[in-house]
Amino acid sequence: MRELTPLCWQLLLLSTLVYCSLGQGGASLSVSPDRSQFFEYESVSLSCEVQGNSAGWRVVRNTERGNLSECNTDWGKLKGSSCIMSLIPSDSGVYWCESGSGKHSNAVNITVPAGAVILE
Repeated sequence: MRELTPLCWQLLLLSTLVYCSLGQGGASLSVSPDRSQFFEYESVSLSCEVQGNSAGWRVVRNTERGNLSECNTDWGKLKGSSCIMSLIPSDSGVYWCESGSGKHSNAVNITVPAGAVILE
């Protein structure tokens, strides 16, 4: 049996989150600036946009290294209802909003390349 690479695990998790979030409605993860690839040390804001009461929703991530955690633990800082972070390559991964009852928002893949980046 072949071993799954971190990218395979990430794609599997992303597929699972998309499947689980179908039809749940109620929340979406907003990324500002609105894109998925960032430069190292660039600042990004992640917010859970919730229909109705936003209490109990938090921003969660699963990095390419397989570390599952929420904002304001060992990464990011809460500022109001947003999670603000200065990105480094190890922040690359899948991000989403999660409620205390286990509901999920859409998932967003964020990539922070290491080293030089060639712009075309």
